[in-house]
Amino acid sequence: MPRLDRVEPWHALLVAAFLVGTAGSLVGGNVAGIAVVDVLTAALTGLLWAFAVYVFVATFRNYVNSYGETDGSLWNPRFLAPFVAGTLTAVAIVVWEPVERASTGALIADGLMVGFWAFVLVMALILTGSYVVAGYREGSA
Repeated sequence: MPRLDRVEPWHALLVAAFLVGTAGSLVGGNVAGIAVVDVLTAALTGLLWAFAVYVFVATFRNYVNSYGETDGSLWNPRFLAPFVAGTLTAVAIVVWEPVERASTGALIADGLMVGFWAFVLVMALILTGSYVVAGYREGSA
């Protein structure tokens, strides 16, 4: 069982996302029976959910590791700036987006998506600046 040592706790989150995506796709379906197409569609939906969670979590993990490589503190305001920007953007979308949404879930999904991309943009700026500063420090030493 050499592969079990590569399993990390956050992989359970991927399994949960798959199950939620699959179950959500099957709920409200045809009560007469479930066709093979329904099962395949549900499995594909579950895989897409798992992939989205993987990208989301992996981005955060990579950011923490990359920032740590530049000798940055995890309590430094520069490190926390992308999290703050993403959170504020997500909250702003949820609060100020028109109420005529089809569902609350769609509104929350929009907020998470916009917040995630705000996080990514600020993260890219912070990491680029951090690597430039770290490179200048190494060059002058």
